[in-house]
Amino acid sequence: MKIGLVRHYKVTYAPENKWMNATQFNYWVDEYNKSSIQPNDQFDRSTKWDVCFSSDLSRAVQTAERLYQGHIVKTNLLREIDVRSAIQLRFKLHFKLWLVIGRVAWYFSHQSQEESRSESMTRVRQIVDRIETSEETNILVVSHGALMRFISKELIRRGYMGKELLKPENGVLYMFEK
Repeated sequence: MKIGLVRHYKVTYAPENKWMNATQFNYWVDEYNKSSIQPNDQFDRSTKWDVCFSSDLSRAVQTAERLYQGHIVKTNLLREIDVRSAIQLRFKLHFKLWLVIGRVAWYFSHQSQEESRSESMTRVRQIVDRIETSEETNILVVSHGALMRFISKELIRRGYMGKELLKPENGVLYMFEK
């Protein structure tokens, strides 16, 4: 079985100001989730895929439609691990610092985050189970950076050969084979 993981193409949305308060950060996350994509030519098209699973967020679906001709299985199990502002501050922080704070809050399952770490890991196991029970042998998966990191760890834990992903690039194919 071959599983190809691809992070959605880069998004077109950029914050007007990189320094923002908690409310502005949450708005930026919402707008990023609705953003269009900027396709690139980095995708390796040498493999013929039997089926494509995609996150149901628009940037992933748009990417999947460019990479795969055929029915795309859209699922919320492949959605990015959502991040929200973890603290309310009167002053502004750089949006990348908000991201780090949000990810730390998620790691410790802070109530500010919509999904706990254990819920995210359960979701990763569920999607890998679903992929492995597919009757197809060449499976393309279009998802998001943080979630792909944990999908790659789960695939390796299950005996797949491939590279554990720390920060996957947009539109690049990462292969896992068993």
